[in-house]
Amino acid sequence: MIRFLTIAFAFVVILGACQTKQGGKISANSGLTPDSTYIPKYARGFEVKYFKGYRQIVLNDPWGDTTKTETIALYSDTTLLEKLRADNDYVLKAPAQKWIALSSTMVNYAEQLKMENTIVGVAEPQYISNQFIQDGIKKGSIRNVGMAVSPDVEVMVDIEPDFMMVSPFKDNHFAAVVSAGIPVITNSDYLEYTPLGRAEWLVFMGEMLGKGYEAKDRFAKVEKAYLEIKQKAAKIKNKPSVFTGHIYQGIWYTPAGESYMANFFKDAGFNYIYKESKGTGSLSLDYETIIEKAEKTDYWLLIINFPGELSYSEISKIDKRYTDFDAFKNRKMIVTNSSTSRYFEKGVLEPDIVLSDMVYAFNPQLLTGYQPKYFNRLTKEK
Repeated sequence: MIRFLTIAFAFVVILGACQTKQGGKISANSGLTPDSTYIPKYARGFEVKYFKGYRQIVLNDPWGDTTKTETIALYSDTTLLEKLRADNDYVLKAPAQKWIALSSTMVNYAEQLKMENTIVGVAEPQYISNQFIQDGIKKGSIRNVGMAVSPDVEVMVDIEPDFMMVSPFKDNHFAAVVSAGIPVITNSDYLEYTPLGRAEWLVFMGEMLGKGYEAKDRFAKVEKAYLEIKQKAAKIKNKPSVFTGHIYQGIWYTPAGESYMANFFKDAGFNYIYKESKGTGSLSLDYETIIEKAEKTDYWLLIINFPGELSYSEISKIDKRYTDFDAFKNRKMIVTNSSTSRYFEKGVLEPDIVLSDMVYAFNPQLLTGYQPKYFNRLTKEK
C-alpha cells in the first residue's frame, strides 16, 4: 500500500513538468508550418522541427513502420502547454534538468556535450567508464537504477526524472516505468546502419539537453574528418580482403553486407568477404562455413572482450581453430579489446577515429604519424 501511494504521488509530481498523451498521437504538427526543420543527412530515425516557443522532435518507428511516429515537444513558452499536450506524445520543459540513462553510450552523448551534470540515474554503472558518473554513484548524487532491461521503478520514482532514455526493444520492458508516470524516450541510434548515421544522433541528444547548436557543430566536424579519411581510402587501388567476428557458443556471428560494420569496411578501403550478403544485421554461421570462405582472407578484424592483454598466443588458446586462418598465420590481425578500449561505449560518436584506425592498420603510409585509439594491428606474440 505504501509503495502504491509513493508511486501515485510521484506520478502527480512528474506530470507537473511533463505530459504523456494517453490517447495516441493525433498529429505531428497539427497543420502548423515550422520556422525551420533539421532533416538528418545520414540518420533515418528522427528529425527536428522548430516552432516559435517550442521544438518538436519526430521519432520514426524503430522497426520501419512508416505509419508510426512519436513526437516530443520541448517547450519554453508555457502558454502553449494545452495545445502541445493535445498534439504530442510527450511534452517536456526545455532544456531537461535531470534524466536517467540506460546505456553507457547515452552517457557518452552527455559527456560530448559537457552535460553529464544532468544525469541523475544510470543502469549497470559497472560498464560506464565516465569518471563523473562513477564519482556521482559514490557520493549518491547519481543513482544506480539496476538492470537496463528491468530498471528499479521505485528508485526512479524517488529520483523524479524529466525522462528516462532507453534503446528500443521489440518487447516492451518498460510498462511499469510508464505506469509510474516517467516518460520513456527511445534513442534508436544502434539501429542505424551507417557510421555517420549513428553519430548524428548526437543532434537528437543535443536538442533534448538544450545543446542543439553545439551538437550540430560537433557532428559537422566529425563528418568532415570522416569524409576526408574516406576520400583517402578511396584512392587505394588494391583493396585487401577482410573478415571479422569470432565463435560464440558454437556460432560465428559476422555482419551482413548492408550493416554498420560492413559500411565501415567499405569506407576504409577493405574488400569485405560478405559484402554481397543482404541485411543490416548479423549472419549466424558455423565454423566450416567461415573457414571455407575466410581461410585465405588477407586481414581478420577482431572485436573481443578479453580479460587480459591480447596476443597471438592468447588468441590461439581461446580456440585452436583460430590458427587455421592465413590472417592469423601471417600476423595480419586488427584487434580491439572492448574491455579496455571502450569501443562500444565511445566509438559510436567517434566514427572518424574508428575509420582512421582501420585505414592505418593496413595502410599506415596514408596517415603518417597517426596514433590509433580503438583498433590496432596486433604485434604481441605471447
